Amino acid sequence: MEKTIMIGIGAPAGEDYLAEDVAMAEQADEEMFEAMAPKGDFTQRGLQPLVRATNKLLPMFGQTPDYPEVEDTNQLPTDFTRVLAMFSAAVEEAIEDDVVSPEMMIDLSQIRDDSGLLTIAGKLDMLSQDREFKRYLAEEAPERAEPEEMDEYEEEMPMSEEEEDMMMMERL
Repeated sequence: MEKTIMIGIGAPAGEDYLAEDVAMAEQADEEMFEAMAPKGDFTQRGLQPLVRATNKLLPMFGQTPDYPEVEDTNQLPTDFTRVLAMFSAAVEEAIEDDVVSPEMMIDLSQIRDDSGLLTIAGKLDMLSQDREFKRYLAEEAPERAEPEEMDEYEEEMPMSEEEEDMMMMERL
């Protein structure tokens, strides 16, 4: 005999419920990066150098350097914005840790035209050649991959299915 456990009021059981939540989280993520995407008059003059500089920096983040060319546009694609936001966050952390100078800050909100794209491309190019920044990223990657230490109580008391579900929902 198979039993179905319902969590919450009228919540569907099984993977359909989780798939729906994941889809909603992905849509919210996409909308956030779309709202964050720089808007302006962007042409190949600014886009090509930015894509080239992005591809130079991607391997330092464990990604393949194969971001495709971007056509003339009035708004950067959300996936490209996501990559630039990743770079921006890493640079911000490196600035806080005195690895790179504050002039290297990448502010996506200031990009409105090709000159803004070229400025960011120049910074990315410099970062891709910066030995200290490379070393910093290489040191940071293993630290992020290590699981957080749990206190003794957490190790002794395994989570119930309901607690695991609640934790997953909080993360979404």
